Amino acid sequence: MTTSIAAARKVVYTSDHGDNVGARGLWGKSTMYEESAGVPLILAGPDIAAGATCATPVSHVDLFPFFLACVGAHDARYDGHGVSPLDMAGGAQPDRAVLSEYHAIGSIGGVTMLRQGHWKYVHCVRYRPQLFDLQADPEELTDLAGRVSCRAQLERLDALLRRFCDPAEVDRRARARQAELLQRHGGREAALARGDLNYTPAPGQRADIN
Repeated sequence: MTTSIAAARKVVYTSDHGDNVGARGLWGKSTMYEESAGVPLILAGPDIAAGATCATPVSHVDLFPFFLACVGAHDARYDGHGVSPLDMAGGAQPDRAVLSEYHAIGSIGGVTMLRQGHWKYVHCVRYRPQLFDLQADPEELTDLAGRVSCRAQLERLDALLRRFCDPAEVDRRARARQAELLQRHGGREAALARGDLNYTPAPGQRADIN
């Protein structure tokens, strides 16, 4: 890595993802709807236009090149992994997709979400997929996955997702790791007895958890 004199001071605000807080009758953070999967990302600095917004999907992996740029550093080992939000604030519109996964509480099968532009594709290991056009349907009220007219779009995004990972294989590894942890800590009943699993149960799961 090479480092030069630090660039002008910039500030980034971000956080963990959100919560359903009752939307669609759901509670918790275990869905791919925007209110749950979305993450705030706000930049400020002398060369960043105040009040400007960017509709290009970004990911937390984009923050690493942002941090490097802010201190005038370069790490060749990281080339191509992430696009600095500074570039997007300057008008760059990379044609790429971003990824999100969920394998934890309230899930009986892995869920993987792919965002590319205004399209959102949700792959579920044990349920049918979902497809949303966030430009026409920002509230995600109309699932387009079953429409013949959207079949090509669905297949295209599924193929793109599989360039990142094999969702079923990733889920198998996640389940194996979870089984190992459950056994180490006393099993499923011991985990339920903690009483802090307050997410909306997935279909077919026990709904008597307080």
